[in-house]
Amino acid sequence: MDWFGKEKREEDLRRELDAHLELEAEEQREGGASENAARESARRMLGNPALIQEEVRDVWGWTRLEALLRDFRYAWRGLKKSPGFTVTAVLTLALGIGATTAVFTVTDRVLLRPLDYRESDRLVTAWEHISMIGDDPVGPNPRHAAEWEKRTQVFSGMAHLRHGVASVALGGSGARPVATVLCEPALLRVLGVEPRIGRSFYSQEGKDVPGGAILTHTGWQALFGGDRGVIGRVVRIDDVPREIVGVLPEGLHFPNENMLRAFRPDQQKSGVLEPWIFLPVVFKLGEMEWNGNYGNWVLIGRLRPGMTMEQATAQLNTVQAQVWREMPGGTRREGTMRASLRPLQSTVVSGSRRGIVLLMGAVAALMLLASLNLANAQLGRALARQHDASLRAALGAARWRLVWSAVAENLLLGSLGCVLGVGLAYAGLEVFRRNAPLDLPRMSEVRLDWRVLLFALLVTMAAGLVAGLAPGLRLAGGSLARGGTRTTASRASQKWRGFLIGLEVCGCTVLLLVAALLGQSLLHLLRQDRGFESGQVSIADVRLTPKHFRKNEERTALIDRALSELRGMPGVARAAYVSAMPLDGESWIESVGRTGPAGARETLVNARWVSPGYFEATGQRLVSGRFLEERDREVPAVILSEGTAKAIFGNEDAVGQEVDEMGRKAQVIGVVKDSRNTSLKDVPARMIYQHYAFRPPFQTFFVVKSAGRADDVLAGMKAVIERQANVTVTRVKTLDRQVADSVARERFQTLVLVSFGASALALAMLGIYGMLSYAVAARRQEIGVRMALGATRAGVCRLALGQAGWPVAAGLAGGLLLSVASARLIESFLYGTGGMQAGVMAAVAGVFLLAAGAAAFVPARRAASIEPMEALRAE
Repeated sequence: MDWFGKEKREEDLRRELDAHLELEAEEQREGGASENAARESARRMLGNPALIQEEVRDVWGWTRLEALLRDFRYAWRGLKKSPGFTVTAVLTLALGIGATTAVFTVTDRVLLRPLDYRESDRLVTAWEHISMIGDDPVGPNPRHAAEWEKRTQVFSGMAHLRHGVASVALGGSGARPVATVLCEPALLRVLGVEPRIGRSFYSQEGKDVPGGAILTHTGWQALFGGDRGVIGRVVRIDDVPREIVGVLPEGLHFPNENMLRAFRPDQQKSGVLEPWIFLPVVFKLGEMEWNGNYGNWVLIGRLRPGMTMEQATAQLNTVQAQVWREMPGGTRREGTMRASLRPLQSTVVSGSRRGIVLLMGAVAALMLLASLNLANAQLGRALARQHDASLRAALGAARWRLVWSAVAENLLLGSLGCVLGVGLAYAGLEVFRRNAPLDLPRMSEVRLDWRVLLFALLVTMAAGLVAGLAPGLRLAGGSLARGGTRTTASRASQKWRGFLIGLEVCGCTVLLLVAALLGQSLLHLLRQDRGFESGQVSIADVRLTPKHFRKNEERTALIDRALSELRGMPGVARAAYVSAMPLDGESWIESVGRTGPAGARETLVNARWVSPGYFEATGQRLVSGRFLEERDREVPAVILSEGTAKAIFGNEDAVGQEVDEMGRKAQVIGVVKDSRNTSLKDVPARMIYQHYAFRPPFQTFFVVKSAGRADDVLAGMKAVIERQANVTVTRVKTLDRQVADSVARERFQTLVLVSFGASALALAMLGIYGMLSYAVAARRQEIGVRMALGATRAGVCRLALGQAGWPVAAGLAGGLLLSVASARLIESFLYGTGGMQAGVMAAVAGVFLLAAGAAAFVPARRAASIEPMEALRAE
């Protein structure tokens, strides 16, 4: 199709037709006809020149495309004549397309795209299931994993790793806490990653002396400004000199601790950072125990080519059975031990998969509602243009052209909405990244690309077809007889528009009810009895340098000094120490039982080392006995939670009795009320507390109860701790903030669903308003006649409201029924609220009826204000 020669061809065609006419006229004149008669005869002989031109253009092949373009120009002129409708329609589509594109971008990057490693589909995480500590997967014992590698041909490579935080000294800027990955040297080779600059780890690097350090690209930019001369530079990491030996490629983001958690993978910690530094370690397997050390390391392996997950799991479990039988005497306990494998990508995204799928379903519903709303508005415009369509049909317009004219207008609206929607998606992704929970995997990789833009284009076309097909078919089914000079609202059109409104109301109701359930669940989490008080409490996470605090006595002295200074701060009522951040999940799992004959009951508990004053500072309630005191520093004394005491001693009084904690006997001096120390979303964990002087761990958290606002002591608290030598304050926050952060994922999901529900409610209100506005305009004469015959304004108002009543009622009823089924699908997202509740359904129904009444009020009032004589004269 030669677009550039089009004008020349048109000119040639005109000259050729003129030549034919002139030749035919010349023959007529030679036969004796007059000039006028000859020309008339020539025209009759040639036929219709316009028709001949159209037939020739059809042969050229661009006629239909020109017709389509003309329809677009016609649609644009029509849209410019209705700016209010155009702006509303474009914003409606932009909202739907923008939200859909943003959520699809997240879904594509997080769930659909493979990880950025070579042949990432062969990367797996390996786990052990030890019955004596529960059937949840835990990171394997390194000695067991060594036997897997020795006795099987499952892996072409494997490496253990553990996340941590280290203080990095950068000249005069002081120490900075940085997330690290302590790993076996083979890790980067297993992942298929080569440093961008520098080298990888040597095979035995980090065995007897500290090895080098490899930076991620993000860490290289943040810590050293992208200086290529950093290779070979020595920096102090946890006060240990290490040489920077490599920098990883740009765009490579290693999963953080919440994505690769060695114990209870579904538990999430707050304040987790992206790792910036990799440090090597080589295990001394001979010094590790055979039955223990579970959940301390994550194992990543690369399956050999041709090895399936099923085959690999079977081989590992064969070795597991052998290892279980061969364990040295006294180390094996009753129970079972098995292995399992999971694709690395599935491990990384498992905690977020359900939430993202939920958001994708919600945004798809929102996009459908936007399309239905536009279809309803376009149906009203189609009815208003029925007369014009009937005239076009009478003049020979094909029915497909009438359908296309409506679809073209919607595609034009969709294109405008797509451009604006992509802009909204870009802005929305920025907001999403800033406000999304830190544990949402691969968020640093989320960005718009050609695949996302193609998806937006497909969504636009689908929306245009959905919104334009029904109005187009309505126009194509019209006739001149039906069109006439008067636009009427036929029963069929009213039913169609009512049906679309009912679908909108139904979908909106489901979204609102799901959002209401998630909101109720979130409120339950935040308002339930936690067993501790968070108001006026602050907490500091402190990193101790292992080189200077290797001995228990050194750590104990540091805690003593810091507590003494914190208690002397102005505005501090109490200061205490605890070995784990509240609400950061279970940790320090130990087996505890009563002393006595073999076979005495044992239970797994979370051990916490605390200082006197900890329970008083956090407001935990004493059930029996007493709290810790300074005198307990010298004697083996413990405090049990109520659940632990019940599990070990049954209905007996636990106070005064002895327990065996990992081979050490201790006397129970008190029992405290169960509290949700580890998670708001689970039942209270079983706990055991003892004085920090017995075994102070490297995890150091200072708790301060202030006399006033908790925020007022944060700066002073940080300054006091930083005065201690060789420590780094990782974070200081209020306990209220920690409570909020522990449900960050649930809060984020709820806020997004609530925003989608509010958007759907706005679309439904717009649809109801549009339907009634058109109905009032279409029935203006009828209303005038009714009022002339005695109908009251109140009666006319009820008539108008009643027209919206049945689709709203039907849609609301359908939405409530669908919501009951939807509640079952989202039960795993709900905590302590069960399924759909009558109170929630009634509240949502009330909100929707109020919104529908507000949307219908203006058109109904307009109908009641019609003057009968003016309406009749207008006809």
